[in-house]
Amino acid sequence: MKNKIYITGHKNPDTDSIASAIALAELKNKTGFHAEAIRLGEINRETEFVLNYFGMEVPRLKTSITPQIRDLEIDGAYCVNPELSMAGAMEIMQKNNITSLPVVNGEEKIIGIVSLSNIAASYMEIWDDRIMGRSDTGLENIKDVLRGQWIHLPASPRPLSGKMAIKAIKNQNLIEEGDVVIVGDDVDDQEATIKKNVSLLILTMTSQLDDRLLKLAKERNVTVISTGLSTFMVARILPQAVPVGHVMTKENLVVFHKDDLIDEVREKMAESRFRSYPVLDDKDRVVGSISRYHLITDIKKKIILVDHNERNQSIEDLDSAEIMQIVDHHRVANVATSSPIYFRNEPVGSTATIVSKMYFESGIMPSKNVAGLLCAAIISDTLLFRSPTSTATDRYILDKMSKIAAMDVEDFAAKMFKAGTSLEGKKPEELLNTDVKNFTFDGRAVRICQIFTMDTDSIAAVEASLKEAMEAYLEKEPVASFILMITDIFRERSEVIVVGDFKEALARQFGKDLHGDKFTAEGLLSRKKQLVPKVSAAVSES
Repeated sequence: MKNKIYITGHKNPDTDSIASAIALAELKNKTGFHAEAIRLGEINRETEFVLNYFGMEVPRLKTSITPQIRDLEIDGAYCVNPELSMAGAMEIMQKNNITSLPVVNGEEKIIGIVSLSNIAASYMEIWDDRIMGRSDTGLENIKDVLRGQWIHLPASPRPLSGKMAIKAIKNQNLIEEGDVVIVGDDVDDQEATIKKNVSLLILTMTSQLDDRLLKLAKERNVTVISTGLSTFMVARILPQAVPVGHVMTKENLVVFHKDDLIDEVREKMAESRFRSYPVLDDKDRVVGSISRYHLITDIKKKIILVDHNERNQSIEDLDSAEIMQIVDHHRVANVATSSPIYFRNEPVGSTATIVSKMYFESGIMPSKNVAGLLCAAIISDTLLFRSPTSTATDRYILDKMSKIAAMDVEDFAAKMFKAGTSLEGKKPEELLNTDVKNFTFDGRAVRICQIFTMDTDSIAAVEASLKEAMEAYLEKEPVASFILMITDIFRERSEVIVVGDFKEALARQFGKDLHGDKFTAEGLLSRKKQLVPKVSAAVSES
């Protein structure tokens, strides 16, 4: 399998970043790559509406791009049940050149690990001769280990409650009810043993019972197995029938999960002595095993950034990943790469416009639903061409994509904006985290949030609470200024609320006077193209 490429927008995903990531992932997959669209934060109401409208799933949330076990091609897992004999476990290990086996229950969850050292230690341990009963050894285990055959298997066999013994004339009085007894072809020994009501009679050297003794064994409910092995060999290997559940390690198991970070795995491995370790999924089921040799190479996840190229807008541990490509329509900022990459940056109104062009240039048709997502992103980022960031290219691409999506642009836009600008049930903190980005100007951090609405009067009711939340943010974070841009899409204007530094300077940049902490700017629709340059100038002025 090819290494997966993760495609993501910025930390506070909007419709453009989500749609562009999904669409670019589809394009990559159609051109022979293995790509997945992810997100770095919660989606807003508009994006939720768009994804539901086109029947698309919300991309998986990832908060780290540091390599995990799931990024490795780990070994398969040879899971066994606790009833398996030690001999059976040894055979699996030798056949597959491994040194340990995960022991799982009926739900495939790990309950122990049996290793070569566990089995070797069992040979050194002086077991008592009643180990069969104490370990709940199954009759099938004994038959398999002795390569035997059933002479008589009762419907309800006696439990192996007694000791293991070899029947000889001199020890006749030592044989007791419930014992497991090894006997040769001596008919008298066989009869005397059966009459003791033993639980299991093992006949060596392919010995058999005559009809009279077989009838007696059935009457006494005695299980009888015949094996071609000698008495010595039977006595030697019979303990190997003990189930692995009796010898496995149950406490302080060292296991890993698919989402564990590689760096943390290395640290844990350094503290232990095992050659391999089970890997579990999110339901604690064993899905594979990992060894030290899996961690030899310096693994880095591959990532493509869309709709941003600033470090503080991307995933926190971006440096641990290998950036493969950037597709964006914002200013070139401060993302650094260790090697040359494909960097596509165009002065258009939406990243989705660029991704759409990439489809057309590749001669590949997007699916109908993805075409709809791209249309929604262009409509959203350009405010249906009301934003000054809109270009003729955006209009051309929207017209072309809307035909593939078979959608009425005006009707869809009205529905999307209505769903996206609804403030029903939203708290101030939620509003201030819906579409927000951090910028740095001359070393000063500025946080800028934009709220779109079709009803500015609804904002007035929560304006005081919004300011309080903004002030609270400044008190705990190293940010010089928090700017809230409340944009009325159809009146084509924005109210700007500023908490912190640069408020007077910013108002002057728009030729406005402050009224408290806010001013109204006609025609202000774009944060990127209209507000950010003014903020930069205001910071420089201060």
